Amino acid sequence: MSALGIFGGDDQFVTYRVTLRCIDKLVGGIPSDESVIKGWLKSRMEIKDRDLDELTEQTLKERFPDRQPSADELADALLESDAAPSINGFKRHPTSGELVYEGRCMKAAIKEWANSAYPGTEWPGKADVLKATSKGGEKAKGGTFRKGLMSTLVERVFVDEIYIGLGVTEPTAVEERIKHVMTPQGPRSSINRVEYVQEPELSFTLRVRDDFLPMEAWGRIWQAGEQIGIGADRGRSDGRFELLAFDRV
Repeated sequence: MSALGIFGGDDQFVTYRVTLRCIDKLVGGIPSDESVIKGWLKSRMEIKDRDLDELTEQTLKERFPDRQPSADELADALLESDAAPSINGFKRHPTSGELVYEGRCMKAAIKEWANSAYPGTEWPGKADVLKATSKGGEKAKGGTFRKGLMSTLVERVFVDEIYIGLGVTEPTAVEERIKHVMTPQGPRSSINRVEYVQEPELSFTLRVRDDFLPMEAWGRIWQAGEQIGIGADRGRSDGRFELLAFDRV
């Protein structure tokens, strides 16, 4: 049962089916469990990982100046370091185990693109929102609608899916990336390990209240999205995509 089923009337929402495909890598941004990171640290120390040596040597000097710690002790100490390596990946669907991109993250991304496309308080379709809210007995204060597009999207655009499948149950590969951080002891290099999926295709359902945005606005938003991207490490141009379909159901 739903509000529409109980109260009747017209459905306020219009449905779109959206399909996009990443043109390169979609990078996971969910921190892995500490035990996973610890196990990785121990394995890398065993093979004398060159990128880990500097952090290991510094930790040995600071934490164990008078003795050689066990592998577990050293891994625990590295985890406590301000420059500790991290491992980011993807959530998995609770029943199928498929890697997923969360619907809440897609909505956040759409808000980001909208703010890039229309950063002020004026945007196409704004007058239609005022008309629709006034008709529904929610007339904006002073007869105007002051919200910017990003704030308006929060309450008018929704991604139906909790999980958007990536079509695979394991990442394409894991990549190690070096990042530089400032700690109380000064600048240090830190290792960031990320899972990625190569060129995944994502399909999801978008629900838009009152269908308030014209196609010209959606076109500008999706063009911004194609360049900004989704997922983690967007500053490196990861997660860029091409829009394959935006179809009204």
